Amino acid sequence: MLLELTNVNKFFGGLHVLSDISFYVDEKEIVGLIGPNGAGKTTIFNVITGIYRPNAGSIQFRGQDLIGLKPYRICRNGIVRTFQLVRNFQTMTVLENVLVGSIYGKGGEKKRARDEALACLEILDLLELKDTVSAHLTYSDRRLVEIARAIAAKPGLALLDEPLAGLNPTETEKIMGVIKDIRERHGISILWIEHKMDAIFNICDRIVVLDYGKKLAEGGPKEIATDKNVIEAYLGEPSA
Repeated sequence: MLLELTNVNKFFGGLHVLSDISFYVDEKEIVGLIGPNGAGKTTIFNVITGIYRPNAGSIQFRGQDLIGLKPYRICRNGIVRTFQLVRNFQTMTVLENVLVGSIYGKGGEKKRARDEALACLEILDLLELKDTVSAHLTYSDRRLVEIARAIAAKPGLALLDEPLAGLNPTETEKIMGVIKDIRERHGISILWIEHKMDAIFNICDRIVVLDYGKKLAEGGPKEIATDKNVIEAYLGEPSA
């Protein structure tokens, strides 16, 4: 088992944002994390990556407890993330953005960082843009740069926060292909927050459903698609 959350709780004042959340991600697995807005999805990413410390529970990655570790240490241990709102370094070139991942990620070998960054750009079809300042890129290319930076850090697990948000159908298909390629060519496991259900159900091995900070369901795509509780949470009424 690669990542395991056990009875994770998170409070903000009197607000119980995560309540006894337990699930896992195996090696080379793609797990979808879905739920209505405000269900606690991004909060889970924040507790995994050390931005927030949970009030209770356990988070283990390859058998090591992550709670209390700094975000940079968690990254170097092999967990990277992207953000719902793209967070590129706007005044840096595409290559410089990806170099950040290859230098400060799990590898940390500065002598090979440039070659590794260029290899990531080639894989994501960004090599021609390597000298372009990030602020001048299209929105979809900025998304790709963020993913390239994550891959360059040589993770075991990538947390993707709505990578398809704001993309048109052609751009969506391209990013979906990249997500599958991350697992198939690089052996990287993925925990993926997404609101585009067709993408989640087509790619994920398993899906975890949250609602009001609680785990509502977990299972394969076919199982989740017919779960009455999941249908009710999304549609607001029980299924017939």
